[in-house]
Amino acid sequence: MKNLINSNIIIVLAMAFMATSCGQKKEQSTNQVDSLMSAGEDFDIGKYVEQMEDNPELRYGIGEYQLKEYALADIDGDNKNEVWVRDTTMNYEAIYAVEGDSVQLIAYADGATELTFYKNAVAYNAYYSPGRSCQGAQMLKDSKLTEYYFSEVHWNIFSEEQEVTDEMYDINGKSATSEECEKFVEKLGEPVEEPELKWQPITFG
Repeated sequence: MKNLINSNIIIVLAMAFMATSCGQKKEQSTNQVDSLMSAGEDFDIGKYVEQMEDNPELRYGIGEYQLKEYALADIDGDNKNEVWVRDTTMNYEAIYAVEGDSVQLIAYADGATELTFYKNAVAYNAYYSPGRSCQGAQMLKDSKLTEYYFSEVHWNIFSEEQEVTDEMYDINGKSATSEECEKFVEKLGEPVEEPELKWQPITFG
């Protein structure tokens, strides 16, 4: 009877060891996949470049550009990467969420735009010309755009009081006030560091 009990204990310990070992291997495998995704080695950027270069969502034309590099980054912390692309000669960059064979523009920047990152959002501040500024932010959840705000202000740069001549505020596609947009920004929380990126060349063929 004592030998039978000892045998059962040995079997239980062996099964526990096997389960732990399998769990470790599974975790290692997952980490390897994450590492590949971070490096961009198993992502086919070529499927999406045409959409990204001819995107009707861009508010202002920046002239001709050609995307030359891309990187993957998890902007909203859902363990699913977004795609960051840039044209190094035009000082242009954009961030897209990928869903199947299509992409959704999250944020873009040119030489006049500064991007700020939050836990689940990307904000931008742009000065396109003297007396004209644009600001906005896009909130993400599960790699999809959920809420956003946009504001544009024009003012008379020749007046001592910097008189505002025109302004527009928008939240989720509806007219809003500057105070409502300020509250939108407040709920973003504190800014976080920009994601660390490993840029990869965009090549074809």
